[in-house]
Amino acid sequence: MRVIVTGASHGIGQGIARVLARNGMAVGLLARSTEKLDALATEIRAHGGTAFCAPCDLRDAVSTAGAITKLTQDLGGVDALINNAGLVIRKNAFDLSMDDWHAMVETNINGVFYATRAVLPAMRAQGSGHLINVSSISGKFPLPGGSAYAATKYAVTGFSQSLFQEVRDFGIKVSIVYPGSVDSASHRHDAEADHSWKVSPEEVGEACLGILRTGPGNCIHELEIRPLARPPKA
Repeated sequence: MRVIVTGASHGIGQGIARVLARNGMAVGLLARSTEKLDALATEIRAHGGTAFCAPCDLRDAVSTAGAITKLTQDLGGVDALINNAGLVIRKNAFDLSMDDWHAMVETNINGVFYATRAVLPAMRAQGSGHLINVSSISGKFPLPGGSAYAATKYAVTGFSQSLFQEVRDFGIKVSIVYPGSVDSASHRHDAEADHSWKVSPEEVGEACLGILRTGPGNCIHELEIRPLARPPKA
């Protein structure tokens, strides 16, 4: 299977790419950092996997389409796209700036749309394909102190649910993954805190692997993955 993963340079995207490559899937890696993408591709190839990379800014439709086209050519086609790239800014509506709002909308909503539009013609032509959109628990339940982020993830949920109805007759599946707390080492990650109780990026990758391995006649449309352990008490 040939799978393109957005936001593959770190965190959840990196974990997904590693798991898929270990399980025999060819991966196309997409993110802004050329250096980080090259490092991950080198690591995957060193372990016998197949990986190609294409740096781009998902907030730019032309750049995204060009990167998707390159990866599709390098992979010899595309069977699945995992829209994972996302930006988290945890501020309430009083403190959120206009720039913060636009940055999350452009990455978390527009980026998903641009990448999806770029792969749909090929999937429709071949009569098969799988789109996995990584949302968040914040895309299902209210998130105090993160209303703008939650709004973008609710948008991913609504887009994905409607998209499924639009593409299923062409043999294309749409799945939504809702991770809970993930040890993703993001910019808001407190290096001094205990993150051992959280879901690992590789565990999100295992969930995506299971979704991709479903038979052609069914689709896991929504999946939540949460830590079993509770956060440590302060």
